[in-house]
Amino acid sequence: MSISTKLILRYNKILTNDEHPIMLRITINRQSQFVTTKKSSSVENWDEKAQSVRKSHPDHRTINPLLKSINSKIDLILLNAGEEQEIVSFDDVKNVVLRMTVTDRDIKSQNLLEYFDTVINRLKEQDRLGYAETFDSTKKCLKRFTGNRDYPFLNIQLSFLNKFEGDLLKRNCAATTRSVYFRTFRTLWKMAIKDKVCPEKHYPFKDFSFAKYNNPRTKKRAITKPQIDLIADIKIGADQDTLINSRNYFLFSFYCRGLNFTDLAELKWGNICEGELSYTRAKTGEDFRFKLHDQALRIIEHYKNLDGSSDAGYIFPILYKRHDTPKAIRFRKQKILKRVNRDIKELAKSVGIERTVTTYVARHSYASILRSNGVSKEIIGQTMGHDSLKTTDIYLDDIGDPVLDALINAAL
Repeated sequence: MSISTKLILRYNKILTNDEHPIMLRITINRQSQFVTTKKSSSVENWDEKAQSVRKSHPDHRTINPLLKSINSKIDLILLNAGEEQEIVSFDDVKNVVLRMTVTDRDIKSQNLLEYFDTVINRLKEQDRLGYAETFDSTKKCLKRFTGNRDYPFLNIQLSFLNKFEGDLLKRNCAATTRSVYFRTFRTLWKMAIKDKVCPEKHYPFKDFSFAKYNNPRTKKRAITKPQIDLIADIKIGADQDTLINSRNYFLFSFYCRGLNFTDLAELKWGNICEGELSYTRAKTGEDFRFKLHDQALRIIEHYKNLDGSSDAGYIFPILYKRHDTPKAIRFRKQKILKRVNRDIKELAKSVGIERTVTTYVARHSYASILRSNGVSKEIIGQTMGHDSLKTTDIYLDDIGDPVLDALINAAL
């Protein structure tokens, strides 16, 4: 990949001040695009070799530092991309220039809650309904905190964030929920800067203590393999289809490496080939392929030629042809998931498991049981699609580190 940039004067364009715009020319694989620096110069005041304006330019003390900063910032990005072997696009470079040249006059007048609605509607248009709901719940929480009053971004300071946090603590809001609210709030703020709704220099999150929300401790969710077996061995009447399905979904998730319910619901018979499962995880877009456990194969066998099976080619009787829009699919999944979690909770209680058991417990249990049997964190994380061992550690928080415990105790 060949990429180069150069600050130039666009002689073929004349502005209302009779000067020419100073632009950055980006050339990637011999194809060029331009982005404006929002500065201009006459031909006489432009030094092409130095890529700067001459001292004769009345605004040279403002323009030249900006141009120098643009070149330096882009050089650093290209250097890092080369070391990491990453591909740099035209938009990547353009966004650098746009962020550095935004002025207060470019900032659109929009309040916080109003901008939340803008982002939520945008996500809905993109069929990112789950993400839209996360922003909507964060907005509702902020709205309750402000008493339905909206504020301009520039009026929100660090004190606002601290008071919002205090309000959540007063309401006994769990750490994991607070983490979702604050991470979503911070993401929205960055979107506002990118959309020029808020100036880049106004960023109260810079001084907000955020470390506690990066990897919050979750409640214990895993159960043991003997407890998994207890649920699997419960006698369920042949006429109790919904209860059978609920247990099957839970067990299939466990035996398929903690398969997420969203991905489970969208599995089709074409995802199974010669005893292997291949699918793309909806959350990350990562592809998975692995040999199915015998118990998972038995569950799949149950749904072959089953009355009431999906008419749309799905393995499990969750989605049908009538669920033909992203909204319909999402609502159907939510409805079935709610029922499955209710059923699994009751099944677990019936065999003496006191912990609240849901489909998500299957994922945590998969990780914890593997670690208890000596499987490395790296392998566990790889099979679950984690991009960081910190994420794997969250799943293993229930049990500490039994492998490390065994090594230490054996050495003493």
